[in-house]
Amino acid sequence: MTRSAGRRITDAIDHDYSAALFISAGVGTALVWSALGPASYRRVFDTTWSNSVLRNASMDSVHAIVLNGLMTIFFFAIGLELSRELRSGVLAKTSHALPPVLGALGGMAGTALLSVVVGVVAHSPALRRGWGVPMATDIAFTLGVVAIVGRRLPSTVRLFLLTLAVADDTFSVIVLGFTGASHVREWGLVSFALLIIVAAAITRRTSRFSVALLALVGLWACLLWANVEAPLAGVAAGLLVSFKSDWANRLELSMSRWSTGLVLPFFALVACGVEWHSLALNKATLVVIVGLVGVRIVGKVLGIVGGVALARAFKFRLHPSITWPLLAGVSTLCAMGITVPLLFASTLFGAGSATYAADTLGLLLASVIAGMLGVTTLHQLTRHD
Repeated sequence: MTRSAGRRITDAIDHDYSAALFISAGVGTALVWSALGPASYRRVFDTTWSNSVLRNASMDSVHAIVLNGLMTIFFFAIGLELSRELRSGVLAKTSHALPPVLGALGGMAGTALLSVVVGVVAHSPALRRGWGVPMATDIAFTLGVVAIVGRRLPSTVRLFLLTLAVADDTFSVIVLGFTGASHVREWGLVSFALLIIVAAAITRRTSRFSVALLALVGLWACLLWANVEAPLAGVAAGLLVSFKSDWANRLELSMSRWSTGLVLPFFALVACGVEWHSLALNKATLVVIVGLVGVRIVGKVLGIVGGVALARAFKFRLHPSITWPLLAGVSTLCAMGITVPLLFASTLFGAGSATYAADTLGLLLASVIAGMLGVTTLHQLTRHD
């Protein structure tokens, strides 16, 4: 590849709308492919390989490689950006860092409680039992759509969303473990904590790329052993980078480009296929689909806004550029995503069940509607900037 061709590719990836375009292409391809050729879609992404080493590393299929491997790059890029902001940016102030964390907890609680209430009122065991399905946010989808708004959106809003989504993902994994949806191995978590302490002590004395890479691989292995979402190790490894030298800034830019150009479209491609043949359109299924859309959007907005309001009551202030209308628009975008929600659904109902198919369609519809509402709201609020 010539230098000019490489330059054009990186310029395209760096464009404001590139993340949204790449992820939209992946979603569209997954939906069409899974509808017209479901057998080939499943054969390509879900066929497992018999190699024991790959199986033990949770890398025994294309689907597993993308979700457990490539997504680590995405979370590493997020961790690097958060590290830079925590040390010298907006998030350096505790008063600005805590509201999104409480907002994440509020959004999780709001959707879980609303799912139970709607399940009881609508006589839907799937919504009542599946309170964890609409609870989690998918940071990849949310940030991809935020790019549509472009540079008119204050950078502080994106950082707020970054912090909220990472906290949401982390807390959701914890809930998965405590509810039995995922069997967590305690010694894996202990090893993870010890390695963070060791890596933090080393990075205080030396700032090298090799240290960051070893920390990333080691933390990933610890979470894999703990039976927790291994890609979240990327956030921890990124937060350990101190940005004392220029290589850290170059690393952040490089990871961001790989995330946008490679990880996001492949993630959408493997995550958004629908088991259409399992979908039975009866009254119970329609209640699950419609109920999940309402619970996801309304619960996230009310819960996140309520969590931030609680933070303000305790004197933790938002950055002045984040107004309540902007917060409502961002909260709507947090209703997007399907990966962690479907982890709950597959454990509770089985990946081949009609309820799982209904949950998949409901989450996709909620993502589309929330994305359109959120982007429209943010466009209107920033159109004069």
